[in-house]
Amino acid sequence: MEIELIYIVAPLIGFVGMLSGGYWGIGCGWIIVPTMLIFGVDTLSAVGIGLLQMIPSTVMTAAKQIPHIGWGKGGYGRALAVPICGGALLTSLLGKNLNTAIMEWAGSPEPIQWFLIVFIGIIAIQTIFSRTPGYDAPITVIKTGQSIFALIAGLFTGLISSMLGVGGGILIRPLLSSVFKLKESFTGRITRVLVLITSIAGGTTYLLKSGTVDWHMLGLAGAIAVGGMFGFPLGSKIHHVVYENGYAQHIHKSFGVVTIIVPISTILKMYGYTLASQIIVLTMAFLLGLYLALFARYAKKHPLR
Repeated sequence: MEIELIYIVAPLIGFVGMLSGGYWGIGCGWIIVPTMLIFGVDTLSAVGIGLLQMIPSTVMTAAKQIPHIGWGKGGYGRALAVPICGGALLTSLLGKNLNTAIMEWAGSPEPIQWFLIVFIGIIAIQTIFSRTPGYDAPITVIKTGQSIFALIAGLFTGLISSMLGVGGGILIRPLLSSVFKLKESFTGRITRVLVLITSIAGGTTYLLKSGTVDWHMLGLAGAIAVGGMFGFPLGSKIHHVVYENGYAQHIHKSFGVVTIIVPISTILKMYGYTLASQIIVLTMAFLLGLYLALFARYAKKHPLR
C-alpha cells in the first residue's frame, strides 16, 4: 500500500519540493529523502531518489543562470563557484560507499537517519539566527584564502550531499550568505549549479549500486521529477519577485523555519508513528506551496524598496 501511495503522491511532493528548491536555490532532498523513508523506501534508495529527481528539474534553470554568476577576473564564478563545485564533484562519488560501510558496521540505517536529522536541525537553527546581505549591500570581494576555504567546503559538501541525498545547497546556502556575505541573488545562482552537479555525480552511484540500473529507483525518481520540472522554475520566479521587492531577509529566515518540520517528521517515523509523520509531511507540502504563492503576491503589492 505504501509503495502504491508514494507513486500517487510523488509528483505532488516533487512539485512542492522543487518549488521550494527553486525559491531558496537548493535541491529538495531535505524533504524528498525523509518523505521516502516515511513511505517505507530503504535508506540507500531514498538517498539515490533524492539526488536523481533533482537533475531534470534543475538543469534548465541552472544553465540559464550560469552566465550571470560572474566569470571575469575576481568574479564569483572563478573565486567561489569553481572551487565549491569542483570539490563537490570529486567527493560526491564517495557517499554511497561510505553509507554502505556505516550500515554494515551498525547493522541498521539508523545512524544515517540521525545524521540527517541533526544536520538539517543545525542548518535550520543557524539560518534562523543569522542574516543575509540585503538587496543594496555592496559586492563582496573574495580573496585567495577564501577561495581555498571554498574548495574545502566543496569537498565536504559533496560527501555530505551524496551521503544524505540533499544536493549540497542546504549546506552551501548558509555558508555563502553568512560566511562569504554574498547577496541573495548570487547565493541562489551558485547553489543551483552546485545542486545540479552533485545530483548527477552522486545520483549515478546509487542508481548503479548493484552493478545494474535500479529501475524502481529510477521510476520513482522520474515520478517525483515530473512535478519538480514544473515546481523548480516556478519557485525561481517567485524568488525573483520576492527578492526584487526587498524581502531578502524573509527568503533567508523562512528557509530555517520550514526545515524544522523535517527532523520532527523523520523522528516520528523512526519511533513507529508512521501515519503521523506522513500526515505532517503531506500537510507541510501543501501549506508550503500555498504560502510561497501567497507571499509572492503580498511582496508585489507591498514592496520594501
